[in-house]
Amino acid sequence: MRTGMKIIAAAALCAALTGCGKPSEDALKPMLGLNWFAACEDVKSELEGRDAYKLLSERSSGDGQVPQRMLDYSGAELFDLPCDLTLCFTDSGLIGFNYHDVEKQQDYKAWFSTLEGKYGLPTEESSGMASWYENPLGKDTAIYLFNLEEGVQVSFYATADSPDKDYEKQKDASVPAPEIRTPIVPVTENSSAGTDAPEDAPAVTTGRVYREGDRDVLGTDPAGNLVIVVTDGAGEAVTNAAGTTVTTVVTATTGTTASTASTADTSDTDEKQGTSIASTAAPVKADRTKAFLLNGLEFYASPDTERRLMSRYTQLYEYRTEEPGQPWELIMEYENVPYEGKNCDAVLCFTSLGLVGVNYFDSNTGDYNYWVQTLSSIYGAPDDTQYDYAVWSSSPVGSGTVIYVFALADGVQISFFADDTGSELA
Repeated sequence: MRTGMKIIAAAALCAALTGCGKPSEDALKPMLGLNWFAACEDVKSELEGRDAYKLLSERSSGDGQVPQRMLDYSGAELFDLPCDLTLCFTDSGLIGFNYHDVEKQQDYKAWFSTLEGKYGLPTEESSGMASWYENPLGKDTAIYLFNLEEGVQVSFYATADSPDKDYEKQKDASVPAPEIRTPIVPVTENSSAGTDAPEDAPAVTTGRVYREGDRDVLGTDPAGNLVIVVTDGAGEAVTNAAGTTVTTVVTATTGTTASTASTADTSDTDEKQGTSIASTAAPVKADRTKAFLLNGLEFYASPDTERRLMSRYTQLYEYRTEEPGQPWELIMEYENVPYEGKNCDAVLCFTSLGLVGVNYFDSNTGDYNYWVQTLSSIYGAPDDTQYDYAVWSSSPVGSGTVIYVFALADGVQISFFADDTGSELA
């Protein structure tokens, strides 16, 4: 297939090309001119020189698995509105800005509109909570909006050990989720204040430590309770040893991270997640045939749609290639993308038809047999196998699709291609 062979060459060109643009100055205002991973003492000294800021308290939090140091300030502003501010530090330095609108300068819906105007539509949204994962304040950053009993909280956080690629840190360090001081309150369509809710509305908070390749998705269970479903890197629900979906109802208590399975008849403990898991949903048997389509990617979908779905990963490059007589291609490359137990680079390939190629690159040259065996267990035996490539050519993931595994000099390439016939020529 034309597209498949061109992707191999395109991956080698990526290092010479320019990456994505940086956030605007206005988008970075919530960081107050501070730097990610700045030392706590340096930040304290900097804010001491600003008359408006008053340090209210300095405290430690041992919740979750990452010790944290918190600095609580009054006198801050977020987009020209007065707020209290809590700065969060780990051993790596400054990793979070929590703005608290306890005076209710704006309701939840108004804050939502403010953030939407600055950063676009959220990546995830539910009643009383929204998240922006599209690197709004630099590489590997996110924004969280919470409707709490005390008011509205807006949190700006690092989601990995180093948002700035030039900042060298350990790559396996965990980063805490935002501290939530009071319960989340659902926002109803008729609620004008944004913080009003029925008295019996369940309270939810998430304080689970962020881990590479999985995320919490807020939703409701069959009983109508607000729950958090843990999903893996492929966007599928995580299951426990019994095959039960990992679903938690989490109650907020000041300064703690408590997980309770209030609607479950039984519960187990998932060591990976470190939370109580409620057996409230029917067992889910994972179908790995579409796992390569991370987070709901779809063949022939537009670049804008698929870029949004890949926003949790670090995009290295995006560029267009044109060769006379061949379809023009738009290439997006990402790093540290999990697929079938390996940490890979990923390359998406688009033509005028939309997404036509999903490629993974494993830098371990000894993993060729691993990948052939892994894909054979999912899709059956390949239609053709040589010492350095294998191919599934009988439409394994839809009409006109092909899967390749290539043994390359610098690693292994795993490629999923859709039929690109009819793509616009360069």
